[in-house]
Amino acid sequence: MSLEGLLADFRFGEHNAVLCSSITALQHLLFEYCRVSLNSNEILLILTTYDSIANLLKALKVIDSKLNSRQKDGSLVIRDCAKAYFNLADELVDILIMMRMLLQRKRKLGKDGLTVICDMGIFFHKNRIVDLVSHEARLSLGSSDFSEVRMICCYVKPSLSLLTHQQSQQILRAHTKTLGF
Repeated sequence: MSLEGLLADFRFGEHNAVLCSSITALQHLLFEYCRVSLNSNEILLILTTYDSIANLLKALKVIDSKLNSRQKDGSLVIRDCAKAYFNLADELVDILIMMRMLLQRKRKLGKDGLTVICDMGIFFHKNRIVDLVSHEARLSLGSSDFSEVRMICCYVKPSLSLLTHQQSQQILRAHTKTLGF
């Protein structure tokens, strides 16, 4: 099955995980999902760790002539994970607030939904595994508040070896679907 086919299997209201074989595979996933998403009527929030925002935008400009207008109207939002997940005091910040704001924008713009792609590598880089496990468990998209959100948490498989078996199981159970790439 193609990457496009795998991603099409993810629905709004789901909190899913993709286990990437490498950082390169993760970067490919982000780029390909952006490419697919550009033809849809959704807001896309990308939280990136391994790729700079500038590099991602440069790559996307090649395939999307409307990139600047998408950023300007807020239908494409790209943020650095370190700034999205942690405040200046290095405390974990709940991204649900950002998601609620983007859902309001979704309604204002008449979009079909909000897709959030999170590169979870920042938790490993900061050695914040306990925060990662609690964050994933807390992220309950089953509530009616988030029925219009498609959440995709991306992990690089080698990073998962830093987890205990119990932590790994808790993270995997927090997701509706888990796919390897």
